[in-house]
Amino acid sequence: MPMGRILIPLSVILFCSSCVPRTLIVDHPKVVSLYFEKKIKSLERKKSLSTEQKRLLLKTKVEYGFGVLLEESDRILDHDYNLGVKKSQEAHIVFSDAKKVGNSILIISYPKLDSWLSGETDLQFKINDVSDLYWLAAAYGGAIKSSRGNPFDVVNLPVVKKLLITAIALDPKWGKGALYSAMMSYTSSRPDLFGDALIDSVSSFYAKALIASDSLDASLFVSYAELIDKKFQDRDAFEQKLDIVLNMDVEKDKDFRLSNIIAQERAKWLLSKTDEIFFE
Repeated sequence: MPMGRILIPLSVILFCSSCVPRTLIVDHPKVVSLYFEKKIKSLERKKSLSTEQKRLLLKTKVEYGFGVLLEESDRILDHDYNLGVKKSQEAHIVFSDAKKVGNSILIISYPKLDSWLSGETDLQFKINDVSDLYWLAAAYGGAIKSSRGNPFDVVNLPVVKKLLITAIALDPKWGKGALYSAMMSYTSSRPDLFGDALIDSVSSFYAKALIASDSLDASLFVSYAELIDKKFQDRDAFEQKLDIVLNMDVEKDKDFRLSNIIAQERAKWLLSKTDEIFFE
């Protein structure tokens, strides 16, 4: 379950997204990985965390899980299956911890959060909760993806939907399309959607995300190419979207700069595998 920009909204990686050299991100992945590991350990060593520190820990774990561990897993699986699975398992531990952190943030204001997540009670959230809802959804989504189909995690798909739909109802424009991007990934994972119904649903959120981001978020094009064009074997559309990504000016919107660099690198990798992905 690729979570779109989660993606992938990696705006806090390293010092600031507008000043990190591209070569550091692309050519020195171990440096980026070490940065995340040190940042997580630094926060976890504290005896107690403030709410803001918990939010930082949640975001850092989610970004590390998606942007480093699962990205490594995807690329390794083809030539070293066991190592690829190991990376996915490492990501699952990170996402599982992130879920606990995310729950601990919201449960302070909403003691019946667990009952709400299981559908046993109603809660009235506020617009200030949107960020917390989004990152908790990302943690659940990451746990599902990294579990590689484990029913214990897959059963939480409705939780992802509930968190995202609630956030969208409060502030649909939050994160310049991040909520709609995440809904693309959730929708593509629904077992009850297939064929034209799946294409229409994902395309609807894709269109909304493009509008909200002013088409400046490269990860949207990569996500749609993987979720729909690859699945339905539309090679031309797949290549066209990835070409759009490669030709994007990553400096045009500083909020997307880092995630767009990562999206461009993934687009290059996907294009190098085109003959393997498409059967004709």
